[in-house]
Amino acid sequence: MSYPAEMRESLAKVEASRQNRLNETFPKLNPQEREHILHTFHPDYISDAFREIRVGPNKGDRAPLELVNTLEASSILVQDASRLEKILRQEPDASCDVLVIGGGGAGASAALLAQENGADVLISTKLRFGDANTMMAQGGIQAADKDNGAPATHHLDVMGGSGVACAPDLV
Repeated sequence: MSYPAEMRESLAKVEASRQNRLNETFPKLNPQEREHILHTFHPDYISDAFREIRVGPNKGDRAPLELVNTLEASSILVQDASRLEKILRQEPDASCDVLVIGGGGAGASAALLAQENGADVLISTKLRFGDANTMMAQGGIQAADKDNGAPATHHLDVMGGSGVACAPDLV
């Protein structure tokens, strides 16, 4: 998979700074410092990005604005009679060669690969692009990339992280 020029420039900067970053250490944060960082930067802590759901089985719960607005929205068929006519005539709103459902890591990768191979791609995602479980994978994407990252230690970490539910041969 080839990358656009801007991405290649960014990768070159990462590669040029890799050695410095490998030797860099950071002090442990105390609980108050961790909370401050979460509340400053994590989207789940931005109070203006959420509101209470007013209808339905989740009434009273707080959720991201985009989700609540979608859940509470009027039917698009009622709002736009011309759209209803279009749907009844089975005329699509959009057409594409490849429809990717989901804007997380896998969906984004699939869309980029399809586009690089000449496909007209459309991505459909329930929230914002990139606002997916990929961001929450935490230890789910792993590699033994440090001097102390021996394969045996890495194997034990992965097995322990799964509650020993992984297939050892695959790990």
